[in-house]
Amino acid sequence: MLAVAGLGGVRAASAATVEWRTSFDEALAQSRPLNKPMWLEFWATWCAPCKVMDAEVYTDADVIQASKRFVPVRIDFDKKTVLARKYNVTALPTFVFTNSDGAELFRYSGVITASPMAELLRSLPADVAEFNRLGRTLAADRNNADALEGMGAALKAAGLFRTSNDYYKRALQQSQIRASGPRREAVLTAMGSNYLETRAGKLAADVFTRCVKEFPGSPHVLAWQLNVGRAYAMDGDKDKSRKYLQAFIRDHPGTPESETAARLIEP
Repeated sequence: MLAVAGLGGVRAASAATVEWRTSFDEALAQSRPLNKPMWLEFWATWCAPCKVMDAEVYTDADVIQASKRFVPVRIDFDKKTVLARKYNVTALPTFVFTNSDGAELFRYSGVITASPMAELLRSLPADVAEFNRLGRTLAADRNNADALEGMGAALKAAGLFRTSNDYYKRALQQSQIRASGPRREAVLTAMGSNYLETRAGKLAADVFTRCVKEFPGSPHVLAWQLNVGRAYAMDGDKDKSRKYLQAFIRDHPGTPESETAARLIEP
């Protein structure tokens, strides 16, 4: 099937493959009016794994269908060096999922088979209007505290936990949030939750311990302490987790959190 007229930069291809655009600028022009995300694939003619993806993944019916949620753009790593540097691409293939303006939301490097690829594409947001709004605010003022906090929350809601924490870390550096106990507490709690979601145990334990120290009067203290025990277990230190949770149960008998802790250490 020939490229559709009016979609400049769409690679001529059969119906049984992803419809890749080859022009980044034209892809931007197509994605912005629709608030659609872009899917950037960095590849090269010499990349053997890229050829595997071409033959076995991009021809899969589920992947093709899921790709329609995006504006897919194929970027030649050797020819588009400025874009490769902009997105810090060091391995091939690399997939970068962005908002309609090209601001990164999520990335993946390496070969991924058809079923997980389709699942990944379906899991990412198809309407990025809110990401676009917040991203444009940050393009004008990269230190806008409200936009940084809002972007962290939007990414968390979309399940993009690692990128969410990138924005939350920047939000914590802003004076409006450093000076506000409730906002700082909310951001730190969200960060800890994100670390638990990604099973980054040490980082989660550090954040929740920090919450307990900084906000000892918060109604969330018991939940934070419970999450410290969870985090120790994720970090691979089962003995430390068990001892911590046993002490937690002794110190807070009869609470819902202690009952949860008891279930966590059941053999």
